Amino acid sequence: MQTPSEQSLSSRVRTLLRAAILSLVLVAALLHRFAPGALAVGLDLTDLRVPRAELRGGGPPKDGIPSLTDPAVVSPEQVDFLQEDDWVLGVELGAQARAYPLKLLTQHEAANDVVGGQPIVATY
Repeated sequence: MQTPSEQSLSSRVRTLLRAAILSLVLVAALLHRFAPGALAVGLDLTDLRVPRAELRGGGPPKDGIPSLTDPAVVSPEQVDFLQEDDWVLGVELGAQARAYPLKLLTQHEAANDVVGGQPIVATY
């Protein structure tokens, strides 16, 4: 039986997971409608509105943002760096649930983990 705080966390995780899935579906639909070639491997650069020579790369280099691998698992009571209204990316598989704080994912963008016996990548 779950405590009220565990039930609240589980409910928040499910709500955030649903929101993340809905967001992905929405992005895919918008890309399909307004940039149909962008969903293919790579980007469709055949109909550019700016000259190709003016395109510049940006951000960190390839593999410049380290992912979290096998992140530490702590109970909600042990977490001392989150506020009540901080966002998490939630995953529930089988009898296991994980909450990956966006505070950490914004620094790492991906967490490689095993949840419910299944290897996953939580990405943001």
